[in-house]
Amino acid sequence: MHNAQKPNLDDLPTARRLWRSTAIAAGAAALILVTVVWPSEYGLDPTGIGGALGLAEMGEIKTQLAEEAEADRLMMEGTVEPQSSLQPGLLDAIFGAIVGTAHAQEAHAAAAAWTDEITFSLDPGQGIEIKLVMEEGAIAPF
Repeated sequence: MHNAQKPNLDDLPTARRLWRSTAIAAGAAALILVTVVWPSEYGLDPTGIGGALGLAEMGEIKTQLAEEAEADRLMMEGTVEPQSSLQPGLLDAIFGAIVGTAHAQEAHAAAAAWTDEITFSLDPGQGIEIKLVMEEGAIAPF
């Protein structure tokens, strides 16, 4: 514990150098916050650098997904009615029912055609990756 030698006072940084280093670190952190974190996490890009690096699009997608998730949560709680820009008419409802039924029948027929089951046990902290080769447009219910 006492193997280290005591440093000389001349070897230690002065208070001015410590303040300067702190200011440089704070400036670098602010620069990273404004140019990388805000665009990629929140879609805010005041400098335009995030857009040039492609980070602003990622932030906009995250923001949109968060808004959609919040709207879904509120709908599930029943506090907000679903909003639609289109007012469906009688023909739209009939067409939707026919197409929905046909799609459900196709999905059921495809699911009934082939099934497979895999069972595995995982220890705490362990994970597993399962890959499935599929044709384009195929659906894998799980």
